[in-house]
Amino acid sequence: MSEQRHEQQQPTRSRPLRQRNIFAGRGRFGPNMTPMVDVVLVILIFFMAASTIAGQEWFLRTDLPEQHEDSDGATGFDLPTPMLDLALFVDNSRVMVRGLGDEALPIERVIERIDAMDPRLSEGLILRIGASDEVPYGSVVSLHDAGSRMGMRVAIR
Repeated sequence: MSEQRHEQQQPTRSRPLRQRNIFAGRGRFGPNMTPMVDVVLVILIFFMAASTIAGQEWFLRTDLPEQHEDSDGATGFDLPTPMLDLALFVDNSRVMVRGLGDEALPIERVIERIDAMDPRLSEGLILRIGASDEVPYGSVVSLHDAGSRMGMRVAIR
């Protein structure tokens, strides 16, 4: 009985300032991977940002129409540069073009008409292409190429 009292009288010692280790009980093997994961993510972000710079549209030669403010005594009788404004849209899964005539035409017919133009007339012409969101990128490029072949200045809006 005296032994039981002796055990009850001694307070148990706790270690409140003891450092806790999350790897206690388990062995820690290998290097710390956190810095390597950080470096890999930074490199990934760099490559993702750099890849958007070299998109396909950077390889298209496109001129935007310029506004000239002549202060050298322009008479106001100067004609603006002629512009062919075409709008592409999708109708019944076909790419159609509005702006060349009264009715919308398939893109193939518009390209044929552009190819059949007189090069002397089309050389100073500005071809402005606008497309809705559903139009495939290849259709815009094919119309751009047809205008470039004829010596037109091509602008994409």
